[in-house]
Amino acid sequence: MKNRWITGLAFFRYLTFGKVLNFLLLKSSFHLSQIVQRPIIWGKPTTLSIEPTTSCNLRCPECPSGLRSFSRPTGMLQEALYEKVIDQVKGHLTWLHLYFQGEPFLNPRFLEMVTYADHKHIFTSTSTNAHYLGENQVDAILKSGLKQLIVSMDGITQEVYEQYRIGGSLNKVQEGLRRLLSERKKTGQQFPRIVLQFLVTGQNEHQLPALKSWAKALEVDELQLKTTQIYDFENGSELIPSNLGYSRYIPDGIGKWKLKKQLENKCWRMWQGAVVTWDGKVVPCCFDKDARHVMGELGEQSLTSIWNSLPYFNFRKQLLADRTQIEICRNCTE
Repeated sequence: MKNRWITGLAFFRYLTFGKVLNFLLLKSSFHLSQIVQRPIIWGKPTTLSIEPTTSCNLRCPECPSGLRSFSRPTGMLQEALYEKVIDQVKGHLTWLHLYFQGEPFLNPRFLEMVTYADHKHIFTSTSTNAHYLGENQVDAILKSGLKQLIVSMDGITQEVYEQYRIGGSLNKVQEGLRRLLSERKKTGQQFPRIVLQFLVTGQNEHQLPALKSWAKALEVDELQLKTTQIYDFENGSELIPSNLGYSRYIPDGIGKWKLKKQLENKCWRMWQGAVVTWDGKVVPCCFDKDARHVMGELGEQSLTSIWNSLPYFNFRKQLLADRTQIEICRNCTE
């Protein structure tokens, strides 16, 4: 609980009256849209995910970066485009997640991008597979202003870890985490807060007790047990854990699997924020990994004009009418 208070306090320190008002406008218009069954938007994005790169060093089986299966181009986010976006959103953005697909630390300018946003008083976070936490990187991370670092580690032994994180080294991840936490403690810093994220699967669920003991001994700030997204879940998968409390899916009673949560014709994400790909395309959420629903391109339009555009209106309208008709929503837990 103490660790979450530290994160929360850092978040609130970056809030302004304008940012809070914008959030309240978004929330109000979200609820009103459900009542009138028509999209109404009264604010600008309060959160944003920006993709530093689609490149990745691992080959995880349920990830298009790992599978090298993108139909969209791969590449690196350029600073000019990034800074242009940050300058547009700095007055209303409360949270920036510098991640979408790929491994952020493969972008050589990644930490400079973190610092740029932090200097604009935007709370920053990212997600990593933690294979790039050497001495130089750790020092740069601690100086960058990054507030939250989510580390994906889906096994407590190499044998189990590499079943999902194909090509990865658990020892390298663990040593990097130790190094970062040790240096943070030596310098008396509190940030970035370290969130250890564990995708619970049928292959690793038996390691949960050992994981919890290891995380406690290492003194990570938070441990998150996360359900795994599976593309072809209808026919089942060895990745679905036997403890369905850690699963997004349940048996449907006739030999197939279905989403545990029934889809409702609403989604706060569509009013809360958006996702920006490395080449400036704006897509509605992180489930659109292949950028099939492009709302606009930041090389040609401002984010505000895209946010209020006809394509975005029609997308939200379809969501309110029948969300099951939107492909990326069919495997969503929102």
